[in-house]
Amino acid sequence: MTASDKLYIDNTDEKATAALAMADEFIGSLDVDAKKAIHLRLLAEETIGMVRAMTGDFDAYFWMENDGEYRVRLDVFTDMDLNKKNELLSLSTSGVNTSAKGFMGKIREFIENSLLGFDYSMKLQQQSGSEIGYSYMGMGMVGDYPMTSSYIWSLQNYKNALDESDSDVDRTEAYDELERSIVASLAKDVIVGVKSNEVNLTIVAR
Repeated sequence: MTASDKLYIDNTDEKATAALAMADEFIGSLDVDAKKAIHLRLLAEETIGMVRAMTGDFDAYFWMENDGEYRVRLDVFTDMDLNKKNELLSLSTSGVNTSAKGFMGKIREFIENSLLGFDYSMKLQQQSGSEIGYSYMGMGMVGDYPMTSSYIWSLQNYKNALDESDSDVDRTEAYDELERSIVASLAKDVIVGVKSNEVNLTIVAR
């Protein structure tokens, strides 16, 4: 497997520019056609852009991998103490940022909520159940994964849940959102793993 270096990034222009430069260097080293290169660049841009929109105290590391399958990776950590977490939670009575828009906006929101603590994330999961809409971000799949995550959400599982939904309206709206998303259109799968105060994002390119 070949991989780029892991690069520390945050929500500043400087780090975003450095991450994109690293992505360009890695993509340029691959034996792929121009179309695939553009798709990988777009996935990198969307991931870095999501980090640019994140709030709160966190450390993030971005990199890309190739072992015959191309992946964009992101690890996000936080060392917020309980008082800081409670302060952030108190800003919203619902625990949900209703301003989040689009597929990657909801992924970002899910990551931010997860960093507030695994117990809180599980509470969101229990509250949301398997409903369609915002709640799909809390619909995890408990099981083993190489990231040894406490639970995992994946785009494929989400699509399966959509197909089984009883609501034609919600299912149609959700699929419309996916069709408008660059990442959902270009990714074979998107996997989000949550383990304590760590969130792992893996985007597997088509």
